[in-house]
Amino acid sequence: MNKEIDINEIIKIEQMPVVFEQLEKIGKFIEETTKDIETLECTEENKQEVKKRRTEINNTLTLLEDKRKEIKNKLLEPYEIFNQKYEEECKDKLQNASNFLKQKIDIIEDYQKAEKYQELLDFFFQYRETYHLDFIEFQDLGLNITLSASMKSLKDQIKDFCERVDKDIQLIQTDENKDKLMLEYRRNGFDYQKAKLTLIEEQKQLEELRQQIEEKQEVEKQEEQIAEKVEVIAPKEIITDEELLEVSFTIKTSKDKIKLLKQFMESNGIEYE
Repeated sequence: MNKEIDINEIIKIEQMPVVFEQLEKIGKFIEETTKDIETLECTEENKQEVKKRRTEINNTLTLLEDKRKEIKNKLLEPYEIFNQKYEEECKDKLQNASNFLKQKIDIIEDYQKAEKYQELLDFFFQYRETYHLDFIEFQDLGLNITLSASMKSLKDQIKDFCERVDKDIQLIQTDENKDKLMLEYRRNGFDYQKAKLTLIEEQKQLEELRQQIEEKQEVEKQEEQIAEKVEVIAPKEIITDEELLEVSFTIKTSKDKIKLLKQFMESNGIEYE
């Protein structure tokens, strides 16, 4: 804007000093009538008088509060009228002018960003072809392309990314689990160390699971072997008048049931080998 406007000269509130002067007079009156409050003692004899004094103070406060609200409403009414006029004549016109210029600026900046994006995209394709990295996309780089970001810095990020991925691929090709490692590497956003640690952790979990399965199978195998070898044989010596029999048979059951059978034979004096 070529001409300057003195806002303070145009927009004035003439009555505020008068209102402030009146309030200061009331304040001095309140100070004068309440200056003995701090030294006033409240006893059984003068309690009612003190209560009366407090009631008078509260009544004065109520009157002033009612007057304040009345003045507030009177002040707000012209303010609303003023505010509406201000928005129509000043705020809306300035905002419309600002938005109109912003649209013009956005058109230019969008064009500049598109040019910058295309230049970076062409540079990326050149580097991707140089390193034979057809599986990576421009979006994988996560570049923050703004007008303020230098082209050199953005191109350096593209170059560094392609070189790093190329080195990672060479490492992956030497790994015994290169296919799985490559899959995880591409899945996690081209982080070699993270992919390697993930694969190691998965292999560790698989090994633990395999050991658990083998241990379970070994326990079941031992239980079956024990069950097949169990023979119940009657005692060879006659310890009672009952007719003794010598019996041999094979039991095939679970380990827990074999323990129960053993406890039964021992509690009933049955010998076994």
